[in-house]
Amino acid sequence: MVQSSSEPRLPICNVFVLPFALLAALGCADERLEPVPVVEPPPILDANGRVPDLACPGTPGCESAAGELRAGVAAEPITPVVEPFEDLDGSGKWDEGEPFDDLDGDGVWDGVWIAGFSLGRAATGVHDDVWARAIVLEKGDVRIGMVSLDLVGFFHDDVVAVRVAAKEAGLDLDHVVVSSTHTHEGPDTMGIWGRAIGESGYSPEYVQGVVIAGAVKALVEANASLRPAKLRVAVGEAPDLVNDTRLPEVIDQAFTLMQFQDPATNDPFATMAFWGNHPEALGSDNTLITSDFPHYLRDELEVRYPGAPAVFFNGSLGGLSTTIGVLACPDASGEETCPQGTWERAERIGRGAAAAAADALDASSAQVLEGDDASLAVTRRSFLLTTTNGSLAFAFWIGLLPRNLFWLDTGKQLTQKDVDVLAPTTLLENTIGLQSELNLVELGSIAIVTVPGELYPELWLQKPDGGSFIERPEGGDFPDAELELQLQSLLPPGVVPVIINNGNDSLGYILPKTQWDAVVPYAYGETDDPQYGEQNSLGPDTAGRLSQEFESLVSGAEAP
Repeated sequence: MVQSSSEPRLPICNVFVLPFALLAALGCADERLEPVPVVEPPPILDANGRVPDLACPGTPGCESAAGELRAGVAAEPITPVVEPFEDLDGSGKWDEGEPFDDLDGDGVWDGVWIAGFSLGRAATGVHDDVWARAIVLEKGDVRIGMVSLDLVGFFHDDVVAVRVAAKEAGLDLDHVVVSSTHTHEGPDTMGIWGRAIGESGYSPEYVQGVVIAGAVKALVEANASLRPAKLRVAVGEAPDLVNDTRLPEVIDQAFTLMQFQDPATNDPFATMAFWGNHPEALGSDNTLITSDFPHYLRDELEVRYPGAPAVFFNGSLGGLSTTIGVLACPDASGEETCPQGTWERAERIGRGAAAAAADALDASSAQVLEGDDASLAVTRRSFLLTTTNGSLAFAFWIGLLPRNLFWLDTGKQLTQKDVDVLAPTTLLENTIGLQSELNLVELGSIAIVTVPGELYPELWLQKPDGGSFIERPEGGDFPDAELELQLQSLLPPGVVPVIINNGNDSLGYILPKTQWDAVVPYAYGETDDPQYGEQNSLGPDTAGRLSQEFESLVSGAEAP
């Protein structure tokens, strides 16, 4: 059929895929459609196995935070299966031939090693469940998951595994924060507290099949329960319930309570609690799995606010902020009636702190955020840290503490061949590092900072006059070192500052360099032994590096 001149011509330049030269010959090269590049959201890991930096909104997939605030909450137990045994010789450990309950039917006693305090503390039962508790926040294109695990610690590689599994489960989350409450009465998820020196207490089957699976299930359920929310926030204190056992005595007293409410009815449906205190009220002799005082803290909040599951995130832990030394239950004469190692003590600390925070939340002065006031954003900074701690370096190298290692110059992950041919001391030569990260989650006027370890409060808090709590004690190893910037000083003025310790990693204590004290003469008048902390720290330069990285995160500058 011959097409008449009155019929429109087919747009040959747009219909056929032709070489450029032929298009030009046909007189339609100028009408070519330029290919539109496909912009994908940042991957969870890049080609080198590194976590990329993130600024959201503003990244593909989370362009805008316009819209109503929505929140969802869920809780999933991650309690390990404990096989009780009969301790015939009173050793406190299972010995060959002693009867046990073979709950999984494999004919082998499967020990669960309790983390915190000393090695070889085998669990004999369960007092209360340990949990993965999750909050999902959404505003516009921005959706963030936050998970709290009742564990002593959770390494960065396992945090990444949670993010990968969440994505594989179909969750469209721009970022996932994973923290641990640091309970000293739960299963060993770091590898430090096994049966004996050199034996790991880390169970890949438990971590992958229970913890990671439980965290993802909690995220899925929280995401499915997303609903419109307004936010009520208050800061209370419980100064009688936390102690500092290392000089200088500096305690972050803030107990921040954030409650999500139905905008129409004001009914609460989820609560987030942030408070810094070591969950070790049950002490070193307890052999029952428990989340320690967070169990009672959450229960108190859930009794006070029915229908609002509580999620607890631990705050400043270094220093050492602890339940040890607290006069929790004084009688009329001031004598302690619930000493360290008792359930009464854990309950008094958990319920007492929660009640103080709830009183602040119920006061008319509590801040309410809704509509445009409840903005939502997250910034992530990834980096490599080095260590000067020989014991930790060796444990990382042989896999006793399971995590990946990276070359500092290329950023590439070490292969097994690298590990096989190099000496463990290579990790001390400032050429190999551990991957970690800092996060800043901004929810309206609230600034939530995640730190990958147990930060000394001196590195977080700012004095009312803007000064620093960091000291230069006589006898310190680096008395002339430059003082690190307190993280609060880097936040915008007027925000409610909140800190999560052991956020997305568990790198031990993070000390001010001027207070580092590992060699004689010892600071603060100590003569025989230094104060506790340096033994479980990457090194004296970690705090300065984190301060620099956080300054860059807040300012958007290039990494140092």
